[in-house]
Amino acid sequence: MAAAIAVALTLIPVTGDANYLSSCRAPASSFWPELRSLPPEVVEIEADAIEAIPGERVRARGEVRVFADGRRLDAQAIDYRIPTQTVETGEQTRLFDGDFLVEADSGRYRIDDETGEFNDIDYWLRSRRARGSADDAAQDGPGRVRLRGGSFTTCPEGDDSWWLYADRIRLDQETGRGHGYNVSLRFKNAPIFYTPYINFPIDDRRQSGILTPSAGYSSRSGLDVAVPWYWNIAPNYDATITPRVLSQRGLKLETEWRYLRPRMSGQIDLSALPDDQVAEEDRYLVRLQHRASIRPGLSLRVDATEVSDQDYFQDFGTDAFSSSTSVVERRADLTYNRPGIRLTGRVQDFQVLDPTLAPGQEPYRRLPQVLLEAGESRESGLFWDLRSELVRFDRSNSVTGLRFDVEPEIGFRHDTGGYFVEPRVALRYTGYDLDGNPPEVDTNPTRTIPRMSIDGGLILERWLDSGSLQTLEPRVYYGYVPFRDQGDIPRFDTSEREFSFDSLFTTRRFVGGDRVGDTHQVTTALTSRIIDPGTGRERLSLSAGQITYLDDRRVSLRPGDPALPRNRPQLAAEAVARVGRSWQAQTSVIFDTDRERTRLATLGIAYNPHDRARLNLGYRLREERIEQTDISGFWPLNDRTQFIGRWNYSLFDERTIELLGGIEYRSCCYGLRVALRRHLTDFEGEYNNSIYFQLTLDGLTRFDTGLEDLLQEGIAGYETNDYR
Repeated sequence: MAAAIAVALTLIPVTGDANYLSSCRAPASSFWPELRSLPPEVVEIEADAIEAIPGERVRARGEVRVFADGRRLDAQAIDYRIPTQTVETGEQTRLFDGDFLVEADSGRYRIDDETGEFNDIDYWLRSRRARGSADDAAQDGPGRVRLRGGSFTTCPEGDDSWWLYADRIRLDQETGRGHGYNVSLRFKNAPIFYTPYINFPIDDRRQSGILTPSAGYSSRSGLDVAVPWYWNIAPNYDATITPRVLSQRGLKLETEWRYLRPRMSGQIDLSALPDDQVAEEDRYLVRLQHRASIRPGLSLRVDATEVSDQDYFQDFGTDAFSSSTSVVERRADLTYNRPGIRLTGRVQDFQVLDPTLAPGQEPYRRLPQVLLEAGESRESGLFWDLRSELVRFDRSNSVTGLRFDVEPEIGFRHDTGGYFVEPRVALRYTGYDLDGNPPEVDTNPTRTIPRMSIDGGLILERWLDSGSLQTLEPRVYYGYVPFRDQGDIPRFDTSEREFSFDSLFTTRRFVGGDRVGDTHQVTTALTSRIIDPGTGRERLSLSAGQITYLDDRRVSLRPGDPALPRNRPQLAAEAVARVGRSWQAQTSVIFDTDRERTRLATLGIAYNPHDRARLNLGYRLREERIEQTDISGFWPLNDRTQFIGRWNYSLFDERTIELLGGIEYRSCCYGLRVALRRHLTDFEGEYNNSIYFQLTLDGLTRFDTGLEDLLQEGIAGYETNDYR
């Protein structure tokens, strides 16, 4: 009965932060009565004085304790009627079942069928640090309770920050349903929610009903209020239907439909805003995510999104990624996966959202694409791989056609732990069947190119006077790919590979099958690490390497581009350092020694003295396109309050990309976040100003506008912050 009383008042369970709550006031272990394990039919009574009439009744006075299996009742006086197993108590009654403790002035309780009545009760829930009270309560059977004048909070004794009140409550733990009448929620003694009736779940079973509303504000849409309704259609089907009012735009309806079958699952999202008052058009989103296991080793995956216009995610996106995406994808993959082999059939299309992409520049559709990957590694060190592809590319007003690409590779790795050697050889064939070309253009170009490489290195170790282990790891890589003229081959999906430190040890200059870069190169690299032998953790790692090209590289991404001359080395370096327990830093640099220019540079420094404090400083440079600084972090202002913020600034454009600042407050039973955000929303430099708000009432509910996801995405290390 005590469990039912507390659970009845928990409308929407939310787990609090256990690490932080452990420092808050909680009843001492001695507060909870000790229990006894007894057979189900056994009842033990202890008291200062006991008067018994065998087979009829027992009267006990003075420090009475009644024990049944897993339950205990304490009182100053009881009358226990043996035939009905009914206990009648006077003042100062306590009932405990191991997790819930109830104190009452008086009551009547029947042990065998768990029915009874109690007056003027207070209760405590041990597992959830909750407490509350009720004027009276009646239990009509196991798990069926009626309460009058009930209240609930997770705040400790002496803290009345928030309370939930209800005039009447009926609940049934067998069905998992509760019914509340005249329900109100007060925060800092101010009413923030009221409903004359509510039907709510009292356990983990999914139930239909209204979820926690959310509210926010942005300069693009005005006041934004959403009230989601959850529909438990069946054990394997459900839906969330959310009416959303945007004061400047109108009424938007968002729906999320989920399904789960033994061999398939998925989600369908449908959103519509008829006659947007700002855009003056109908706005919508349709998204399908489907996963199916057709048979062992054979699976189907479908991801498809369609939006009404290019500005949809800028106006309604919930995170920085969705609001800045330039395309949305529609893709279906049928995959057969077995040890040593993977076969994938794919169809893929895109919707372009970037207005700067001119017609004919959008990604090609793949209708269809078939990928075959196979390989094996043996204990002797011998290995082989096979990568092949058959794909048809399609795009309006462009060259289209079929491409077949196959590349078998064989290699051997000898690794003793102190040194390794790894030679590889491969042969790549690519053939095309093109259409839509002028008659004088070859519609069936082909290309066959061998590739070979040798990779080798040493690992030298020594002990430093400080007790740390230092390694010195020289490495040499040789690669050769001969030149083949590819000027008559169209470019469907190929781009230059992003150069990084790992690019020092590959001959692949391009991503995609339309270009195979010629190269004759030697890479020399050196890595040194300092390792803590006690933890195995790297305190410092320094790596540097350089490619020296022995011949000109004549293959280019676009026909007519000049060859890249030999002896034009690329220097790459990276470092990671950990100083003590608080400081971390990492950096990487790509430097063109011929032009004496830095092509790419990143720097990240983090100061993290403890879980509640972190400062991040970042810098990113990409030659002629991007130069940005990024400062973010969270820092305590006192024991319960901390500042959160981020400033992302473009030095190249001389403008702020995102500015966010806010305050978090955390008590033992609730958390409050408020943040202001200003960020770029489109390619023309328009800003959106937003207000985010989150109130968490531990053990009850959370009012949120997406702030937590925004902070975890934008502030490095925030996901590990226990002060939440």
